[in-house]
Amino acid sequence: MKYEVLLAEDDDSIRLVLSKALSRAGHTVKATDNPETLRKWALAGTGDIILTDVMMGGHEVFATLPEVMEARPEIPVIIISANNTVNTAIKSGQHQVFEYIPKPFDLSDVVQAVSRAGQSVNPRRNRLSAELGKLPMIGRSTAMQPIYRAISRFASGNLPVLIWGAVGTGKDVVAKLLHDGGPRRDRPFLRLADFSNLSLTLQKVNGGDIYIDEIAELSSHQQDALLALMTESEHIAPDRRPRIISATRKDLRQLAKDGLFRDDLLFRINVAEIRLPELSERDDDIFELAEYFLSQETGGATRRFQSEALDMFKRHKWAGNVRELENLVRRLALLYSDDVITYDMVADELSKDIPKERRAEEAVQLETMLADECRRLLAIDADEQSDVPHQIALSWVEKPLIEEALRLTGGNKAKASEILGIHRNTLRTKIRALNIT
Repeated sequence: MKYEVLLAEDDDSIRLVLSKALSRAGHTVKATDNPETLRKWALAGTGDIILTDVMMGGHEVFATLPEVMEARPEIPVIIISANNTVNTAIKSGQHQVFEYIPKPFDLSDVVQAVSRAGQSVNPRRNRLSAELGKLPMIGRSTAMQPIYRAISRFASGNLPVLIWGAVGTGKDVVAKLLHDGGPRRDRPFLRLADFSNLSLTLQKVNGGDIYIDEIAELSSHQQDALLALMTESEHIAPDRRPRIISATRKDLRQLAKDGLFRDDLLFRINVAEIRLPELSERDDDIFELAEYFLSQETGGATRRFQSEALDMFKRHKWAGNVRELENLVRRLALLYSDDVITYDMVADELSKDIPKERRAEEAVQLETMLADECRRLLAIDADEQSDVPHQIALSWVEKPLIEEALRLTGGNKAKASEILGIHRNTLRTKIRALNIT
């Protein structure tokens, strides 16, 4: 999305350069050289994001921010300053500034900060959260469009539907949507695994839907009973016939080949098929999902994620998919009462999901591997080496370390250098020397 940026900077050249860079990125820019004009614009409801210098004409913007933040608590503020002292950083934190960028800065860092501000604390967020709250399933990504089309087609039909998907991808949600979106919405939706009493089951379902979660776990006896139920149902008129909706995370075809699942039952349940993508395939939905879960847990209170926290969400490998994301957000909302959920909070909670024993074991494995590689490196004849062994060995660790720091910060070199504990100019030099793109 593109935003209207209120830019306050009293250096004409910097103001011009920033205006052009933001305009090239598609944003609309209103620029001024003094904090008073900025205050008037913001209080009038103008602008989506504030980008401001700290000192302008001898006036400090922190004197203006409290009034602006009280009137516009939803508007993100990005501070740029040549006064790169700890006091400036502390004041930025006290005023709940979205991001603090010291001068000199890379234009790309500023443009990225504006983009993150828009994604995480979009001034349209409250309206968006309300809209999302009305949706039965969250996600606008390309990967989800075939799912929505399949639901719309299959909901009104009579065909059995098999939902494939890894743990936490939303199989239960899709099953309920199939029921609620069709003519069976006023009939029962039964979660069953026991079909031994055929007549009682048909009476209970009364032409509605039977949902079987993880159908691969049915015993051979349960599979026989389900097949008998589906065979008997064929004698019932289609508009009163119960529909079977089943879900699995396992490969039923392989289980059938292995003799663990009846192939004739597989053919009956797998008439219409929906395959759910993992969260890694729909990372464009992660911000919306996280915002939605946070608003649900906090009852609509004005709480938000720090931009770096959302970046970490997008880079995390979600083994448990949407369910893992939901559980993490709910845990964060309960554990921390802060208005802003920070990067450190998210990192701390994610680290708890990795057992200490496993981290210690992996550290030992890494040390052993590096020791072996160093022995091999020093055993090579010096004439065959294109570089000094010490430089080669350092690059093994240094390059992935820098790449990971850049990944964690979304390519923000200032933040990456801070994490690594090195000067930003040193980081730039190493990026060039190590051919990091």
